[in-house]
Amino acid sequence: MGEACKVLIVDDEMLIRQGIINYINWEQEGFHIIGEASNGKEAMQIIADFSPHIVITDIVMPIMDGIDLVREAKKAFPNIEIIVLSSFEDFDYVRSTFQNGVADYILKPKLNGPELLRILNQVVSRIPNLQHSASVKPTRSTEEMLGSMILGYDFSMDQAVLSAVFTNSQFALVGVRGKNIDPTQLKTMLKRSFLEEMPVFLLSSTETETTFLLNFNAHQLEAIKQTIERRAAEKPDTTWILYEPFNIIDDIKKVYDEGRVKMKKYLFYLPEKTLFVYDHLPKENEKQANFDLNHFIEMFKDRLFNSTFTYLENHVDYLAGRYNNDSFEFKSFLGNIVFNVIVLLDTMKYDIADIEQKKYGYFSTINDARHVNEALEQFNGFLQEVRTIMLSGDKANDQFNNIERILAYIEQHYTEPLRLSEIANHFHFNASYLSSYFSTHHKEGFSEYLNRVRIKKSMELLENSRVSISNISGMVGYSEHSYFCKVFKRITGMSPGSYRKELQAHHENEEEGLSSLKK
Repeated sequence: MGEACKVLIVDDEMLIRQGIINYINWEQEGFHIIGEASNGKEAMQIIADFSPHIVITDIVMPIMDGIDLVREAKKAFPNIEIIVLSSFEDFDYVRSTFQNGVADYILKPKLNGPELLRILNQVVSRIPNLQHSASVKPTRSTEEMLGSMILGYDFSMDQAVLSAVFTNSQFALVGVRGKNIDPTQLKTMLKRSFLEEMPVFLLSSTETETTFLLNFNAHQLEAIKQTIERRAAEKPDTTWILYEPFNIIDDIKKVYDEGRVKMKKYLFYLPEKTLFVYDHLPKENEKQANFDLNHFIEMFKDRLFNSTFTYLENHVDYLAGRYNNDSFEFKSFLGNIVFNVIVLLDTMKYDIADIEQKKYGYFSTINDARHVNEALEQFNGFLQEVRTIMLSGDKANDQFNNIERILAYIEQHYTEPLRLSEIANHFHFNASYLSSYFSTHHKEGFSEYLNRVRIKKSMELLENSRVSISNISGMVGYSEHSYFCKVFKRITGMSPGSYRKELQAHHENEEEGLSSLKK
């Protein structure tokens, strides 16, 4: 009998380690378990001390996880073979470990004695100078080899296999997403849907996604598209994806990886769409100007809330239609707005105690959103709460503060063509109510007060500058010079020209008086 193959089992859960130990009769099958470890650091010490041929390791572990263990072990002991244990949700991590030389993987939900023994025999057959007594060189199926290729395992199919299995010149990947889908039934359905000479291979399958490879000739592509479209219509609870065709099987991993990255974006933005075909993807919004955060903040501070929220919502709608943007970019934008709005509310003295407590929940929920609708539901809920806070805060202010804010706004914007309706909209008042409110609390109407502010400013300009009267009328907000003169005379009792002459005469008299005193 040859040397027993030495195996190390690494998993942070004792029950998992014990389960693996009890799956098969290790000694009878020609294997010897030399130890157990609960993390990568412990495993590295055992590897150094006992030189196992094979390490079976989990991915997610404390102190040193499986990814770091694979990297360090292969660096220090290049000949060691490593088998990775994985849950469905760890699948992307498994793919990354193959780049560091992992021999194979086992999905935990599918872990059983026969599967474990099959993988072990398959791996041990590749270990040089080990006369393993129970090892048999297993035959890998085409689907197993293809599955290893898309995971990144450096495995090339020889020409004999290629010519025997792939009888047609073109390849295409088909992805099917949905809950409780049966990969075997889907494969059977696809084979029946296509011509018999079109091979269908099952590449990978999780609880929510299955990927197939089709081998076809160029003239069959349109029939494939029609079939996929028909299946998507028949099964509205699933999403069907046809990736871009390719003609070299060695390109399968590149097509698989690039296609999944692109489709992940489309699936985030279009969760209700059930069909994606590589050359008929939905058209995204045309690129437009970037969001000006400073402009948004200034409008918010000026309490131009309707304009502020319209500007924001239009840009969010635009981003939701940019399907080639990463979902992280979209979520980050929403999160940044949440942060800035809360800061603005606090600066403007609104009561933010409640929303301050909720903000991390908003950040977390938006960040964890599976698709755009979930993110927008949370974001729109946040905006609605902001509106409620502002409305409550404005109602809580007394009438004096309200009128002071309105008067201050007029003082700042008197040079503009102000209208009562604009002021009402800005401060969330009904226009007729504001007119009555203004007269009651300020002893004069809105138009009269605005005229008085403008005339006061024009009097200062007439006194302290040499600007022409016609220019002054425009500088204080009057579009018609004649109307300015009429209003000026009504309020002051004289025309702008007479007022300036009187000021000049007064100044001359003062200067003469000062000269006499000096003498």
